Amino acid sequence: MRIEKIGEVEVIVFDNLAKTDMVKHCFTTRYGGVSQGYYSSMNMGLTRGEDQTLVLKNYEILGDAIGFSKKNYVTSQQTHTTNVRRITAEDKGKGVLRERGYSDVDGLITNESDIPLVIFGADCVPVFLLDTEKRAIGMAHCGWMGTGNRMAEHTLKAMIDAFGTDPKDVVAAIGPSIGKCCFQVDEPVVSLFRKNLDFAEEIIFDDPEEGGKYRIDLWETNRQLLADMGVENIEIAGLCTMCDTERFYSHRKMRENRGVMAGIMELKG
Repeated sequence: MRIEKIGEVEVIVFDNLAKTDMVKHCFTTRYGGVSQGYYSSMNMGLTRGEDQTLVLKNYEILGDAIGFSKKNYVTSQQTHTTNVRRITAEDKGKGVLRERGYSDVDGLITNESDIPLVIFGADCVPVFLLDTEKRAIGMAHCGWMGTGNRMAEHTLKAMIDAFGTDPKDVVAAIGPSIGKCCFQVDEPVVSLFRKNLDFAEEIIFDDPEEGGKYRIDLWETNRQLLADMGVENIEIAGLCTMCDTERFYSHRKMRENRGVMAGIMELKG
């Protein structure tokens, strides 16, 4: 993982994905856009209440910096589900330049080039998946509910079903999100993880600062879900969004007065 600056734009990129030379990708930070006030400055959320012309300008700026196909962005419509949608050329522009026409989608997959798949986060875990043999990609939004419900696994299974993906051919990356240093939870959250994950006790810890509370390691949970399916090449950013609100938006820390970051990946043509 490295922090890369292109002009005023700062993004997170992953070494393992970059080495394949098969995709353009990034996870955005707050730096390099035109958003104002508490959205400042690279807000990627068109539904956060900010002037949409500014957000669209951010997409344009980012597209120029990374080389994304700017007219072809396709976004998720996140409601903490485990629903995954296969994206085709017919979807180009949905969620940015035209109406989506779908809802309740937290994962996107495609095997078509020049379509930047976009998911959002402001503490939730972004998961990037690249099948290097079948030339297919997936993006998964894994908040605590999605992680507890095995969303990364659901997205990889969707790629297996749609494209014949072999997990051993997958290069995966887990982007910046809230770390176990800050992710304090209570019993209902812990119960979901214990119900759905046979390794739950390995990623749940007693909170050292408050009795009756816990900490959960979302990065390791998503890594373990992918590894258990056979993915061997997994890179973790290891950057906590709540610890660094100069660089990232954090829902836990900033509540509703914030923008959102985007995890974006497209197959090269």
